[in-house]
Amino acid sequence: MILPTPSLAFLTSLARSVLAAIACGTLALALVAMLRRWHHDRFDLRVKNLCIYYGLTPAALLRGKCSPYCLAKLRALPSFTLEFLLEPLLLKCASAPPLAGVVQELCLELGLIDTWQRRLLGQFPPISLRQALTVPDGPLHFIPRLHFLLRARSARNLGLLRHQASWPILVRALDDPHPDVQQVALRSLGAFRESQSLPALLAQMDKAVTENHSGLSLHSLKAALAKFPLAHALRLLPAMRHPHPRVRQATAEILLEMAKREPAGPPAAFSFKGVFDSELARLVSDADPGVRALASKVSAHFNAAVSRSEIPEGLTRSKPSAQEDASHLLKERPKLLSLVEIERFLTDPRRPVRQAALRALVAHGAQGVARLYERFLTTEDKSLQELIVDVLLSSGLLLDLLHNLGNSAGNLETRVVERLLSMDAARYLHAALTNTSGRGIVEGLLEKLEDHSPPKIDAWLKLWAALRPPQKLEPDGNGPSTLPA
Repeated sequence: MILPTPSLAFLTSLARSVLAAIACGTLALALVAMLRRWHHDRFDLRVKNLCIYYGLTPAALLRGKCSPYCLAKLRALPSFTLEFLLEPLLLKCASAPPLAGVVQELCLELGLIDTWQRRLLGQFPPISLRQALTVPDGPLHFIPRLHFLLRARSARNLGLLRHQASWPILVRALDDPHPDVQQVALRSLGAFRESQSLPALLAQMDKAVTENHSGLSLHSLKAALAKFPLAHALRLLPAMRHPHPRVRQATAEILLEMAKREPAGPPAAFSFKGVFDSELARLVSDADPGVRALASKVSAHFNAAVSRSEIPEGLTRSKPSAQEDASHLLKERPKLLSLVEIERFLTDPRRPVRQAALRALVAHGAQGVARLYERFLTTEDKSLQELIVDVLLSSGLLLDLLHNLGNSAGNLETRVVERLLSMDAARYLHAALTNTSGRGIVEGLLEKLEDHSPPKIDAWLKLWAALRPPQKLEPDGNGPSTLPA
């Protein structure tokens, strides 16, 4: 079968039709772009006039010129209209911290922060078509597939305002279905530098290395984590011991960038030098050559920074953020700190930190418990004594004291019990002896009384004498009464 050859006239006509379609399409696109630009310019002019009318300018807000009348008018506007009214101010907050504080208070007052938080959680309030057409991006509310743009804008706004209370919402946004929202949430968390969000970011770094389908890249996670101050570096210790070499290498890079961002002088991590020295020594001898090289740089940087100035004795007390991380470490991973490091926190003015340090001593086993007993015997701080008694009760050490009472002349347990009696804590010992475990200790003691050395018998006789209720004369004077005082 022979196909007919198209004539020259047909080809010319086809070419003209294609060129005409292209020209019409280009003209249509140009008209749409011009119409959109006109609409945006018109809306921008309207926003500018409304901002002047309501006093929503940087100069006016910093002078406190937003009157109650204007606030009442603004509250009557829909949230999506308020967003676009405040958009110019939000973009200026990144370079003007004083303005960010004022705009944050205004957004709280108008309920915008609550709106952005709900939107990040996937909660979109109903909106009418008429309302949607009053703002340029209003139609996005009717297209579920494009809701990620609104969620990303909400995460960006919270980051621009540095709204610290929103960090849990942004942490949840790290698992958003759309990668763009994840990236914006990550940048906002890096701007917050909230120490409590560090574990979540480290978990994302673990996922980025071990799982191929993570929406966040390892590079972006390292950049966000490196923005945190070095005082929060204690929370990187679990990542420094991660089984995967890429995670250890990334952690060493983050530590190095943190240290480079610190001002001249001893690094904040020197507050816990004993911990970092052992961990960095582990990384310097790591099996992975990349980890070894980076760990050597970190160690050299720390040593050079420390040698340039003297280390003040009370550095650990002068870093509130470091103390907060140390309190978290004492609770979550107490054995990462040495006993000497833990004992430094027993003089901390804050009760929760001292309580966490006492429990960390108990977690170290026999050596830590011995340090706890010694501190109890030597301290004159009444508040610390009460905390130690609480730890003895809650950790079950009181029964251990009674079990080892009098095992040798002047042993720690006997001296601690004597100190408890002298500070009027006999009721705790009495309660311990009357419960099931305490009665078992007494029964065992009575069964093997002949096998016990005199110091143990003497110690128990003194304890029973101290725990006996004082005797009183009966009202008729006929002899002693065993009623408790």
